[in-house]
Amino acid sequence: MLRKIQTRQLELGMFIHSMEGSWFDHPFWRSRFLLDDQAQIEQIVSSDVARVTIDESRGKKLSPSSKPLAILEGGEAKVYSPKLVEALERSAIDRPRSYLRDVTQPAFNRLTSRERTAELRRASATIKRSRAAVMALFEDARLGKPVKSRKLTPLIKQISRSVNIDPTIILNIALIKTKEEYSYLHSVSVCALMINLARKMGFPERQMHDIGMAGFLHDVGKTAIPDSILSKPGKLDESEWNVIRSHPQQGHDILSASEGVSGIVLEVCLRHHEKMDGTGYPGGIFAADLSIFTRMSSICDVYDAITSQRPYSAPLSASQALAEMMSWSGHFDPLIFCDFVDSLGILPVGTLVRLNHDELAVVIGESPSHYSEPIVRSFHSLDTNLAIAPQDIDLGLERSRKLLAVEDPEDRGFPDWSSFSALLLSKAPDS
Repeated sequence: MLRKIQTRQLELGMFIHSMEGSWFDHPFWRSRFLLDDQAQIEQIVSSDVARVTIDESRGKKLSPSSKPLAILEGGEAKVYSPKLVEALERSAIDRPRSYLRDVTQPAFNRLTSRERTAELRRASATIKRSRAAVMALFEDARLGKPVKSRKLTPLIKQISRSVNIDPTIILNIALIKTKEEYSYLHSVSVCALMINLARKMGFPERQMHDIGMAGFLHDVGKTAIPDSILSKPGKLDESEWNVIRSHPQQGHDILSASEGVSGIVLEVCLRHHEKMDGTGYPGGIFAADLSIFTRMSSICDVYDAITSQRPYSAPLSASQALAEMMSWSGHFDPLIFCDFVDSLGILPVGTLVRLNHDELAVVIGESPSHYSEPIVRSFHSLDTNLAIAPQDIDLGLERSRKLLAVEDPEDRGFPDWSSFSALLLSKAPDS
C-alpha cells in the first residue's frame, strides 16, 4: 500500500516511492529507494520536500499511531489533510519528478466531450494565429528588420492557457505539419513543449512568458540560411552543414539587435544545439556551463523535429522518438528528460510498467484512441511471482485496466532488462 506522509514521519527501513515537489527540491537522483541510512532521512528533512509517499509492500510500515496524509490506491488518493486537498487541486497530478514514477490520471482527462471539443477549436485557432505571426516575424528578420517579439505575447498567453487546460490537445495539433510548414510550426510546437515542461518542473508563472518566447524564437537564425539548404531533400555535405551550424549565432545576432528580448531568449537561441558532453554547437560547451533553459530547449527542439514531417526525413511516433532520444548518451540532461517524458504522458516502447491487476507489462506501442495511453503486453503476475500468458492490452480502450506505475527493472528482478524486453517485444501473444 502507498501512503503519503510528512517527512518528519520517516523512519529507517521505509521504502521511498516518490517525493513531492519540483525536480530541484530534493537531493537524490532517484525517486525510489530504501532508507537504510539516517543521513538520507536528514537530507530529505532538510530539503524543500515537505511530503513523501512510502510503499509499505517494499519496506517498513508507518506506525499505527502515526496518521498518513493520504492513502493512494489504484491511482486514486483517499485524502486526510485539507492542505493536501488544496495541493492536489492545484497540481491535478500527484506523481513524482522521476521517470520511475506513479501514473495517475491528470485533470485534463476529466474534460467533458463538449469541453474538449471547445478547447480543440480554441487550440486550432491559436496554432493558426501563431503560424501567421511567426511567418511575419521571420519575414521581417529576413529583410533585416528588428524582431518585434512583443507581438507574440498574446499568443504565448493563449498557448499557456491551452497547455494548462489539456496539453495533449495543443501538442497534438502542433504535431500535424507538412514539410512546407515545418519551419514555422516547429517554433510554435517548441513554445508549447517548453511551457508544458516548465509547468511540470515547477517554474513560477512569471517565467512562462520568457520560456515560451524562447521556444518561439529559438530558430530565428534559420531565416539567414538559404532555402536551398534548409529544404534540401537529400543529405547535406560538410560545407552545407557548416552553414546550418551557423544559425544559432545568426539568430543571437538578430535578437541582440532587437528590443525587449530577455537573456533567457538570447541564451536559448544561441545554445539550443549544445550537448551535455560538449559535442554540440556552436560553442562545444559542456554540461557545467549549460543553463537549465538551454537543457530544456534542446530536448523540446529535438523531440518536435524528429516527430515532424521534414524535407529530408519521415516522422517518428512519439514513443519511438522518446526511445531514440533515451539512447543518445551525453546528449540531454537525464533528469530534465525524465520530466519531459512525464510531462507528455507518453511512455517509450520497452518500458516496464505495473498494472492494476497486479501484473507487470512492457509497453509495445501507443493507443490510436488516446494520445497519452500506451498499448502494453502483460507477462508476469505479482500475486504468484510467475510468468503468465502474454496479453496485449490497449489502455486507451480497456478502461477497466489501469497503468499504476512505471517500474525500475532492477527493483523487479530484471537486471538485463534490455535483452529481456527485446525478447518480450519479439513474441506475439499467441506464440
